Amino acid sequence: MKTYSNLSAALVFGLLLASCSDQQPAAPGSAQLESLGVLARQGRQASAVDQLQAWAQRGSAVAQRELALAYEDTAASEKDAAFWLSKAAQGGDREAAFVLAGAYYNGKLGLGKEPVLAAQWYKKAAAQDDERAALMLSRMAKYGEGMPQDLRQSVSWLQQASANGSAQAMFLLSNAYAAGDGVPQDLALAHSWLEKSAQGDFPPALQSLALAMDAGSPNAEKNPERSYHLLKEATEERRMHWDKTQ
Repeated sequence: MKTYSNLSAALVFGLLLASCSDQQPAAPGSAQLESLGVLARQGRQASAVDQLQAWAQRGSAVAQRELALAYEDTAASEKDAAFWLSKAAQGGDREAAFVLAGAYYNGKLGLGKEPVLAAQWYKKAAAQDDERAALMLSRMAKYGEGMPQDLRQSVSWLQQASANGSAQAMFLLSNAYAAGDGVPQDLALAHSWLEKSAQGDFPPALQSLALAMDAGSPNAEKNPERSYHLLKEATEERRMHWDKTQ
């Protein structure tokens, strides 16, 4: 009886081990995969690309995106970059959708310039609250790139980008209200959005607000001291941040 019990226990233990060995290891989190992506792009870890490729082949959209970005800067790997970027975007990855849209817009990664496809992928990114995509869609609607020219729709995209925190979109929205471009002219709203953009440290907004404060207007009380500080801040922001990213 004792031998039978020992045999049963050994059998159960063996089945458990077999079950565990058949299970796939848990996929790394997004942060881990993005860290691997940084290492792969910088060439600091030889196995980083191999690891990303393994997870990409298992269906991880983040790994697919990071693998594409690792291939992006190598002309010989442009085709692979486009392939994995498309897979990631189709898998619902917001950043991949934005980058793929940019590739179609600019004709990069071996893809031809396809403004209609660019607009489609920008819309998918914007649907996930990507303010950069909404800003690009505003531009495309304003100039009729990949879609019919529509100033009202352009402003609508600006409003979405502004709601998602884009200081640049806030500045452009301010200009639209000031000029009545796609919306009824509203100088009070124009000033309100200018203030919000300046609070987001967007240099052109800081400069425009400074000039308004220097001259004075119904919506901007004359304030030379604040004007001076805004101009100084605009110069610093442009030098430290915006000139490096625009």
